[in-house]
Amino acid sequence: MGTKRESMKIVPPGKKKCVWMEAGVVSYKLCDNNFDCPTCVYDQGMQLKVAKEKEKAAVSKVDVTPDKITESWVERMMKLPASRRKCRYMITEEVGRKICPNAYECGNCSFDQMMQARVENEVLPVHGKKEVDGFQLADDIYYHEGHTWAKPEYGGQIRVGLDDFARKMLGKFGSIDLPEIGHEVQQGTASFHVRRNGEVADILSPVDGIVSRVNGRIAENPDLIKASPYEEGWLFVIEPTKLKKNLKALYYGEHAENFINEEAERLWAMADEELRIAADGGASVDDVFEAIGGKSWKAFVKAFLRS
Repeated sequence: MGTKRESMKIVPPGKKKCVWMEAGVVSYKLCDNNFDCPTCVYDQGMQLKVAKEKEKAAVSKVDVTPDKITESWVERMMKLPASRRKCRYMITEEVGRKICPNAYECGNCSFDQMMQARVENEVLPVHGKKEVDGFQLADDIYYHEGHTWAKPEYGGQIRVGLDDFARKMLGKFGSIDLPEIGHEVQQGTASFHVRRNGEVADILSPVDGIVSRVNGRIAENPDLIKASPYEEGWLFVIEPTKLKKNLKALYYGEHAENFINEEAERLWAMADEELRIAADGGASVDDVFEAIGGKSWKAFVKAFLRS
């Protein structure tokens, strides 16, 4: 039994401990809200539980020892030696080593402000890149069936882009029309458009929310998507409104690999004989539009981008 309980506490690849688990208040809880604690239902529930227990102890005539009262994760972390109080950016693994100097009052922390500015201007690297049937995937990204991706980033924001399957399906873009800042997008509905040789492909948003930033470099250089679909080729950033619900509808990890494998099989089945031979021979079909001569591009876009 001890071995079984211990194995259940293993954090799966690509996942992170909730701060309540990191502090040792609870034995096992993974973060499912991108460390955006102020909007986290679990964090709100735990904070309420702590407050109620303290209030009950204050008015009770029965003495309650401090160890019988649930502490907040901040209180528990502050009991650790100063050298062990991990900064939240260390918990999220965005920095290798950083100790909190500010009693977890992040809103008043100059380092937190610096990191927020960095996140707004820099693209965080993706991890665990791999090839699945000739298409590149990354472990820490969620994938929509319309072949857009969503990458949670600290502060609750979601970075969005086209996955490698989509960019090979569409080939070399003529232009791309991105949504404007402040525009509301919905999961599974058209949020931007890609144009090539007079053809237009509607691309679906992977999550609900409000567009907060747009990658202006893409309009000038759409080839960034081809060169770096998951990093420099990102398209826009969303302030999500239904993140927890939306993520359940996306593919992640092994499920994403299975999804791409099935999509690749469908692609080769629909393609003409020349394209199937190239795929069977292990050749990388980098531009499906060109490979099929544009004659069935609309059908392929409708079938795979679900638009």
